[in-house]
Parts: sequence; C-alpha cells; structure tokens
Amino acid sequence: MTTVIETKRTITLHMLSTALSPITHMGGTRGNEAILNRERVIYNGEVVEVPFLSGNALRHRMIREPGATYLVDAYRLRKQLTIDQANYMFNGGVLSASSNTDNMPLIAEMQRTLPLFRLLGGSLRSQIISGSLNVSRGVLVCQENLETIARSCPALADLEKTHAKAALEFVGSTQYTRGDVRKAKDAEQLLAPSAQLLQDEKSNLMIYNGECVMPGAMFYHNVLLRNVSDVEIGAVLHALAIWQRHGGSIGGSSRIGHGRLESVLWCDEPLDATELAVQYIQHVEAHEQDAVAWLGEAFQ
Repeated sequence: MTTVIETKRTITLHMLSTALSPITHMGGTRGNEAILNRERVIYNGEVVEVPFLSGNALRHRMIREPGATYLVDAYRLRKQLTIDQANYMFNGGVLSASSNTDNMPLIAEMQRTLPLFRLLGGSLRSQIISGSLNVSRGVLVCQENLETIARSCPALADLEKTHAKAALEFVGSTQYTRGDVRKAKDAEQLLAPSAQLLQDEKSNLMIYNGECVMPGAMFYHNVLLRNVSDVEIGAVLHALAIWQRHGGSIGGSSRIGHGRLESVLWCDEPLDATELAVQYIQHVEAHEQDAVAWLGEAFQ
C-alpha cells in the first residue's frame, strides 16, 4: 500500500483593498459623534493616530463568516445546529469545561474533514484547538504608514509616489437623521386614531454623525497561512471570493452602504486560485457525512 504524503507549505496572501464607500470601523464615541478606530504609530519621531481595520474584524468578515455560512448551506444545516455548534462555526466556540487531556483523535478528525476550522482553530467545550492562520490589521495607505507597508510587502514600495498624503486627509464625516413615522406624508393612513392624537408629542427625529475613512482610500492587509495544504489554501481563497461577491464589507453601517471594499489579492509564489477553490469544494462534498458526524460528536 502506498502512503501519500500531503505537501505542506507556508505562504502569505497579500491584499490591497480600496474603499468603495465610507468605512465606519469605529472605536468609540466623542459626545454624540462616532470616532474611527485608530492606532498610534511613530512617524518622524512623533506619535500619530492613524485609522486602521482590526485583524479580528477582517478575519471574521473575510474568512470565518463566509466560510462557515458556505458549510452550513453545503451540509443543509440551517435550523439544525445547536447553540454550541453554531458558536463554534461562526465565533470560535466557548471553553466551558475543564479537562486534563486533549482528545487527539477528535482533533485529528476535525483537521481531516473540516480544513477551514483546522486553519481558524477555536474552542471545544473542554479544549482549545490552535489554528494555522494569521490575519494582519488593515493598514491605511498613507504617509505615516508607507515605510511599514513597504517592509511588509516590498512589491508596494512604489506606493509612496502616489499615496504620500497624511492620514488625516483620508478622514471625512457622515451625518444622518433618524426617521419618525409621525412625520410621514401618509401617517394618517398608517396610524390608528389613538396614535394620531400623539402627533404633537416630542419627535424622535435625531441627527447622528461620525467620522469615516473616505471612499477611494486604500488599506494593505495580509493573511499568513502556516504549514498548510492546497485544500486549506483553497478554503481561504473560497471564503475570500464569497466575501467579495457579497460586497466585501467591513465595519458598521453596511445596511446603508458603508464599509464596502474592493480587494486585489496576490501571493509571492504562483497559485491557481480557481483550481485550489475547486479542490476545496470537492473536499467539502466528499466529506459531508464525516463532517456532520464530527459536529455531532464534538458537541454532544
């Protein structure tokens, strides 16, 4: 009997994402104004606060959420999952019990049947499973970050020629008004007579505003895949493709069109993204029964 040894490699997927709409990845409030998530960087010996996209948010929106949703649909698990199973697939699970030993056969079966979760890792009830995927934060392409970006991805060293603007120049603002049905032109057709008597009460119309990274701004981020197989690479590429097809959203207010990113992806070594994604889809189809059985065993 011949043993097939699966080739493993470590690669980095580089991504350059352009904002197609205001990016409102927020970090707090100042009075009634929502403030962008910012990090402190050193530029010319000074500390400067620069907007960024958190690696945790990118990891979830780009890979875990679309990847888990695909598996739920592929395995016909809608309205079938327990809370523990859904938490594991979509949020990484919760460590809720103690154990002196790891269940190695259970981990090995998960890695064999569910390559996406071999990459992402997570927590079963009584043990933590480490992953093999690191997602960087989204670094705003601006004057203050150009040196950092060039070190992370030498292929982008020329960005200095076209993106040498200060971070502050990419920050804009948004303002919206919350509606009040009593102000609608057809309010009398909608409201009961008793409700119409309240027309003169204080309106709940409210102006709310906040900062945003303006459309046209760019972010550099990457995905490091450590010691992975072709099927596992395909799992990531497949999830990224789904994320882009559904608008490539990040941050809040996607319901009103915010947070759309258009991303260009490349790797330092040749990859056939389509072929790798197809391999992953075929793997998912071939291991359906074993994957569903594992979810049942792991979260009895």
